[in-house]
Amino acid sequence: MHTEDLAKYLDEKAIPSSDVIIYRDHKEIYRYHCGHKDSAKTQEIKGDELYYLYSASKVITCTAAMQLVERGIIGIDDPVSKYIPQYAHLTYKDENGVHECKNVMTIRHLFSMRGGLTYNLGTPSIKKLLEETNGKATTVQLACAFIKEPLLFEPGTSHNYSLCHDVLAAVIEVATGMTFGEYLKKNIFDPLGMKNTGFFPTEEQKKKFAAQYRYVDGEYKEIPVACVYRLSDVHESGGAGMFSCVNDYILLSDALACHGTAYNGYQVLKPETVDLMRSNQNEYAVFNAKHNNKAGYGYAFGVRTMLIPEAARSDAPTDFEFGWDGAAGSYTAIDPKHHLSIFYAQQVLGHGWVYSDVHPTLRDTMYRIAGICD
Repeated sequence: MHTEDLAKYLDEKAIPSSDVIIYRDHKEIYRYHCGHKDSAKTQEIKGDELYYLYSASKVITCTAAMQLVERGIIGIDDPVSKYIPQYAHLTYKDENGVHECKNVMTIRHLFSMRGGLTYNLGTPSIKKLLEETNGKATTVQLACAFIKEPLLFEPGTSHNYSLCHDVLAAVIEVATGMTFGEYLKKNIFDPLGMKNTGFFPTEEQKKKFAAQYRYVDGEYKEIPVACVYRLSDVHESGGAGMFSCVNDYILLSDALACHGTAYNGYQVLKPETVDLMRSNQNEYAVFNAKHNNKAGYGYAFGVRTMLIPEAARSDAPTDFEFGWDGAAGSYTAIDPKHHLSIFYAQQVLGHGWVYSDVHPTLRDTMYRIAGICD
């Protein structure tokens, strides 16, 4: 599949809105968008639409945290309690009851989803905090609420996809004395020229959002354009709370693909830090076929990372590729060996076949469009 074939492929999938871009060495080598911004199909996609990233936010959050590791402001193996004292005394629950944790939860555990947290947004502690703060609980306050219920396991002893990166955002706030959003704006968004990325869209930005849907029984049901992972009016969710557009997000993916250096020379991360970021950290999470688009991958510092290319059933040279995706279907793949990256956006929740079909197709096709394989 090449340029014309990919366009035809996306057209035939008939997703309400699709937008994809590929960069190599800071240059756009492919762009295509199709579908409609609105459910009435009166406005065709133009390519400047905004989308909620959901878990594709995690790549941005972990890049920010890696900057602080690089600068010596936080340590990978620091206890989380160094920054958030409430994490000093943790409990976990198993079939025999609730126990005090013997292991210390570390920053590494947050990066690699080994903290023992869950993704339950409706725990009694979270609900109580939101009531007490009249819906204005801060990022740090919410992180403290996450551990008032017992963990699933001792930190470091297993893997569970969870709110770990929301806690990482809170650590960034404490370590820098800035809100998470302020830190991102100063150190990632502004230097890269990401003008339409953030947590709280302006009234003008709200007009640019593509319609959002939930895929139910083969049909697209329109739902309000909102992000349920934003738990309060001021919560900046590092795990799933950001919005962006294709033209913005690719600037970060491209920088990471070019060993941390952006198109304008800004050093987002050092080359060795990019290599660390994509290094597998998790003996408990080598994904298999049941994980849709992640067969053959391990889990590194907030990103999937290719470990077993043959398990991915791809004839493209994916051995250096890493990235992540989001609950509404957004997806990035980053390859620092070939200086190649892709970002894809859509806004459909519950869209299972997009992960198992569209994402691997996009990944493999970017190598063909770049001329790296046939």
